[in-house]
Parts: sequence; structure tokens; C-alpha cells
Amino acid sequence: MRKNHYILIILILSVISFLNISYSKEVYPFRINLYLEKQKYHNSEDIILNIQIENITDDEILFYVYDSPKRTDIFNREKGDNADYTTFKPVVYDMNGKNAELIVPYIISEKNSKETISWMKKRTVKLAPGETLMHSQNLRRIYNFEIDKNYRLKLHFFPFIGDADDENKIVISSNELSFKIVNDKLYAPRTEKNPDDMKLKPSEIVYLLLGAEKDKQIERAFKYINIEKFIYSYPDFSRKYDLADDYDKKVIEKEFIRSFINKKNDYLLDYKILNEEIDSTGLISYVTVDASRSSMIKTQRLKYVYRLEKDSKNDYLWLVSGLEATIIRGGK
Repeated sequence: MRKNHYILIILILSVISFLNISYSKEVYPFRINLYLEKQKYHNSEDIILNIQIENITDDEILFYVYDSPKRTDIFNREKGDNADYTTFKPVVYDMNGKNAELIVPYIISEKNSKETISWMKKRTVKLAPGETLMHSQNLRRIYNFEIDKNYRLKLHFFPFIGDADDENKIVISSNELSFKIVNDKLYAPRTEKNPDDMKLKPSEIVYLLLGAEKDKQIERAFKYINIEKFIYSYPDFSRKYDLADDYDKKVIEKEFIRSFINKKNDYLLDYKILNEEIDSTGLISYVTVDASRSSMIKTQRLKYVYRLEKDSKNDYLWLVSGLEATIIRGGK
């Protein structure tokens, strides 16, 4: 009696095992993975769900896809039937388990699946062993979402929908995703820029000039200098410059620039802008600088007063037109 009982148990387990294997082969030849581009979407954005269908068997398998034609009513208005909610049915619900509101026209009208797919175009898709296919859906065409709410998402895949025997067989996605809907960005009206905010201050020009010298790129500094006026701050050049004709003036200017670029015995170590003044005309300014220079003999602290000019108040750029230098007592 006990022996027969064991035999019966073994037979039952064998049948269950066989049914499980058969069921797996019939219903789970696919692996479904879901992908979203991000986890936060603004209320006006499309939410594109990418679905990867993979054949995980050693045989070629197929499934059916139904394409929704763009139908119109008697008033030539679109019925909105292009929602793609047949073979692929995303399931969206909030953190409390409440389903999001479905807005698919043929679901709202409570039509059964046979009636729904009767007017759709059926395609057969075949996948070789190990082959994958990507399918995309716009969740905005399927669900209505609430702002400032977190949602979870999975998918029910009906590979044989439309077949009388197998249409209810379902594969559930291997993964579950989450996302949130937020308000659209609010853009402040564009304000016109104040032209004065675009103009460089005199102290900024001096800062750029001294920065170029400290970086040993003094040739770059001359774009901020009015050579014809600045040269008079250096007596060795200004005397010759006063007596020269236009041609010789250009030669002296080049010589002046070359002497600055090639000087080797006087290095700018550090500097600090102390003050900036603009006169009542708005065309002349003075910038005071505390600077340190190193020569072959010693390091000196100097007070520089740069004079800057521009031709019009509307000019964006000041140009350095003069320089006074004073050695500060107490410097090393």
C-alpha cells in the first residue's frame, strides 16, 4: 500500500513537471525588457517606452503585431486609433497601486479584443534564435498622467493575440521601471540687456593688460593700448617720435613694441588694482595699481597710475593712453 502511494506521488510530480516545461516552452519563449530615456518628464513631453523582445529559444519563433490605421469619422476627424495597445500593453500605476487613466479610444468604448483588431492590419514578426527586436510606444497616447506623481511601469506582452487558441497567453516584462511627471519649465520673459553692462570698465582693461604681461604674452597686451599716445610716457621714444614724419613714426612704434616684448631684465611678479576714477566727461579715466617687479638687482614695489581714454561714451573699449610710475618707499 505504501509502495503504491509513493508511485502515485512520483507520477503526480512527473505530470506537474511536464506541464511546467510545456507551459514554459509555449508561453515564455520571449524575454521582454523595458527602457525609458529618463526618470523625470515634463507635462508636455512625450514619454517614449522602448521595448526589447528577445527570442530565448533555439528555434525560430513568431508573434503578431497589429497596426492601427488612422481612421476618421463622418466629419473627417481622426478617431485617434493609433495608440498601439494590442500586442504590447503597458501597465502603469502609482505608488499606491492605482492604475493610471487609460485614454485609448477603443478601450474607452469597451470593445472586446476581437472587435478591436478586426479593423487593424496584422503583421507577423519572426525572430531567429537569440535575435532581438526593439518596439517603441508613446505612453502619452495610452495614458493620462497626473502632475507631481510617481509612477511604476511594467508590460504585458500578448505574442499570439488574435489566435483563438493562444490569444490569452501572456509574457510579463522582466523588469519594472519608475518615472515621475512634473510641471513644465517656466521661462521668464527675455529682458533686453543693458548696453552699459556689456562695456569693459577701465580697471578691467588694466587687469587684462597686466595679466598678459605677467603671462609673458605682452604682445597680446598691445590691443588695449593707444600706441600713438602711450609712447609719450617713455622719453627715450617720445623725443624721436615728435620729430619724425608719418613713415618714421610707424618705424618708431614698431621699435617701441619690440623693446617691450624682448625686455629680459624686468619681470612683473604681482599686482593689485587699488582704485578707478572716471572724470566728468566720461571719456578719461585713471586706474591706480600696486605692483611688484623683479630685476637682476632687487625687487621693487611700484605705484602705477594708468590713464585710459575713449572717443565716445558709447565706445565699448577703453584704451590705455599714458602711464606714471612711482617707486614705493619701503619696498625690498
